[in-house]
Amino acid sequence: MSLLLSPGVYTKERDISEIVANVASSSAALVGYSAKGDVDNIVLITNTQQFIDEYGEPDPTSGHFFHYAALAYLAKGNALYCLRVANGALYPGANIMKSTSDESNTAFAVGKSTSAFSAPTGYLEDIVFQIMSTNPGEWGNRTGIIIQNVKDGTEEVAVDQYTFEILVYWQDDDGNWSQVETWKVSRKEKIDGFGRDLYLEDKINGVSDYILVADSALADTILPKAQSTRLVLTGGSDGSDITDGQLITGWDEFINPSVVDIRLLINGGETSVAVQLKMKTVAEARLDCVALLDIPYSVTSSSTDTVTWRNSTQSFNSSYCVLDSPWLTIYDSYNDKLVEVPPSGYRAAQIAYNDYVGHPWDAPAGFNRGILDVQEIDPVYTEGERDLLHQNQINPFQDFGGEGNVIWGQLTEQKKHSALSDLNVRRLLIVLEKSIAISLRTFVFEPNIEITRFRVEALLNEYLDRIAAQGAFQQEAGDSGYRVICDETNNTPARIDNNELMVDVLIKPVRVAYYVQLQVTVTKSGTSFEELIAKGKLF
Repeated sequence: MSLLLSPGVYTKERDISEIVANVASSSAALVGYSAKGDVDNIVLITNTQQFIDEYGEPDPTSGHFFHYAALAYLAKGNALYCLRVANGALYPGANIMKSTSDESNTAFAVGKSTSAFSAPTGYLEDIVFQIMSTNPGEWGNRTGIIIQNVKDGTEEVAVDQYTFEILVYWQDDDGNWSQVETWKVSRKEKIDGFGRDLYLEDKINGVSDYILVADSALADTILPKAQSTRLVLTGGSDGSDITDGQLITGWDEFINPSVVDIRLLINGGETSVAVQLKMKTVAEARLDCVALLDIPYSVTSSSTDTVTWRNSTQSFNSSYCVLDSPWLTIYDSYNDKLVEVPPSGYRAAQIAYNDYVGHPWDAPAGFNRGILDVQEIDPVYTEGERDLLHQNQINPFQDFGGEGNVIWGQLTEQKKHSALSDLNVRRLLIVLEKSIAISLRTFVFEPNIEITRFRVEALLNEYLDRIAAQGAFQQEAGDSGYRVICDETNNTPARIDNNELMVDVLIKPVRVAYYVQLQVTVTKSGTSFEELIAKGKLF
């Protein structure tokens, strides 16, 4: 505010009403193989139908479980960030010739590895633009197009000049063709009578479910050749099987927490140690998510083989990783058959359900929050086998007969026994640290003085008191289970001179019961239960 030079009332505002906002606690990421879907961008999927529209139906013969893991999570979660990786997949398409060309519009003989415009030798001067499927793969070979109603610059209505229509057709599983889209577009930068963009790349790309277009550098007054018959796109290919290196590169896209906000990394059955190590690296670099990992199917039939693989082959030691076993049998309604699928998608689904009915610091396991919607679990572990798995930080999924199929563990892969051996504690810390870190950004560049430190303590005390009331901490003998320190004791002159504002948060995380001890005491008739209890006879 400028200096006050004359009498008057001068108004100013100061906002000190900061609160610690909630953060997403069960948003997930998945990287894997699909024969359909965007290969260039991370796609946010919020429901099952959207996933099927983007990536197609699951294929149980592909050897990959991207679809099954995603569909398992989306049954109970609603924020899945997917990345399709491909190995040499090609775009099907067609070259659309200029109206004066002697050549007809022609489908690709061999697909393209890129969606950018590129013309074969000898055709450069005649191709006005190219039409391709929205993403690479054989699926696009079932797309057909027609170019019609080509208007030149002599039309009386200006908005119709230099426009044309692209009709899009799709062939269903029975071989029947149907028109699915119509696009009125232009190669000129112009708008229609409603003010909407007509330029073909801007109007179609990223909007059409079936095609994208790549315009050439020819003059924008050059028009495409019309055709009366349907031209089928060809040249699409699914390419070769994906490699560990491509999966690792895909997971690298998630390493920056500023790009995508996620809490769960879903393994999706890609059980190569190299891939799981990258997921572990991503989780530990971000510090705001956990990697949900799968045991290879080949070692799940024996609990000793499972433990050997965990300790000798994988050998992770991290509270940011969770390892579950065995694989699960589900009914695939899309293919009408039973399929063996990895557990990571179902673990992620139960975490989402856990957070819906409870809180992140509740255990996503047991009969209250760990019931699985699956057909069968095999093998069914004995108590001794469950003991062995538990001792080696492997969480069994267990069939309890008529009581249901249940997640029967929630350990992280941390070798050292501590509070962080428990998934619910790790997730409590992730949510707490993420929420507080975001709220403390508003104090960067603020003066490191008593009033600032008082505001920090007040802000965090209010937040921690709220989640303490929801059961996040162990509270004993009047102890709230947490303590915030941001005063002169930890903000020494040396710290202040180093431009540091120190905030210490001490918590006693809530612990879950792993062992329920049932003791039945038989007494003689006439025994006073109160006397036994008072004398400590029962404990």
